Amino acid sequence: MSGEGTGVPTNPKAVYSVVFGAVAFPCLFIYPFLAFAVAVPSVTCGVFARREIRDSKGTEGGDMTAVIGLTIGVTTIVFVILTWLMSPYFRD
Repeated sequence: MSGEGTGVPTNPKAVYSVVFGAVAFPCLFIYPFLAFAVAVPSVTCGVFARREIRDSKGTEGGDMTAVIGLTIGVTTIVFVILTWLMSPYFRD
């Protein structure tokens, strides 16, 4: 099988973005502030990873990985903000 192992390396920040996002989203249901605190690094790592991948001119991969991390992070942040905004409506 030719072509095995010839791919470009994935940018580490793209992987960090997905890991932070994967930790942040479940925290949303347990402790929203922790989810927000972990989702922000997910977004920043994703943004920096996409920038580094673009500037590498093909020597680094992982753009889709960075996009997935960004999506999870931004979704978590939006849910935290919505939870915070709607919390007065669900009090006794």
